[in-house]
Amino acid sequence: MSVVSPQASVPCKICGSRAALAFGLPHTKKSGHPIPDAPDDCWFYQCESCQFLFTPTLDQKGHEDIYDDECWTKQDPEWYGRVGESLRLVGMANELLGKRLDVVDILDFGCGSGGFVERARNQLSMNAWGTDINPPPLAREWFLTDLGDRKFDIITACEVIEHLPDPRGTFELIRKHLKPRGVFAFQTAEWHPAICDRDWWYLGPDNGHISHYSKASFDHLYSKMGGSRRRLWREYPGCQAWLFTDGIVSDIRARLFG
Repeated sequence: MSVVSPQASVPCKICGSRAALAFGLPHTKKSGHPIPDAPDDCWFYQCESCQFLFTPTLDQKGHEDIYDDECWTKQDPEWYGRVGESLRLVGMANELLGKRLDVVDILDFGCGSGGFVERARNQLSMNAWGTDINPPPLAREWFLTDLGDRKFDIITACEVIEHLPDPRGTFELIRKHLKPRGVFAFQTAEWHPAICDRDWWYLGPDNGHISHYSKASFDHLYSKMGGSRRRLWREYPGCQAWLFTDGIVSDIRARLFG
């Protein structure tokens, strides 16, 4: 990877405000591993408004090779998939949705190995599908290479949104594929500027951890996307479910004022 000199600031990928240079890391740093003894060549910026932390260093790089078969067998100890944590997201989402789980349509966005979709289908008879940058080793019969016009009651993203080079655009894409009343539920580690720094274990550009969200950045996204209600797991900002009801609100307004 060619070394790019850092800039003093860049626009925030979440809110567009000024994001100042925070620190650099070697691009070979993996989450959960020590910082390699190599020169810094991957620069992280923190927004001065919403405190979102990100690196644009890998924006022009194809990410398919990061999540190849070796990722499941060597890099990720949870290679089968975070089934329990994904089920927690589904449960949180359905608290807001209030439907029967055996009839809702669920999309596992960034399904990884496909383990959650396989268990949801084969053991729980749930209507679950997966999508990702690469086809998964499991549950390929329920893998969607193209979402087309499909819409879902619940979309989950378990340990996914930290991988996004275009977080705002991807959140908007997810919103587009929710039904008029639908829920997006996600899990990631919270970036907390008061206690996190360059040594934070979750940072890992080499395995795709390039976007890190503060409480304020989640609040901004929830507001801008038009969220109606939300649920946090034990009040932790890194595990949330957001209900959207724009279609229902529009229908009510049309009946009252149309």
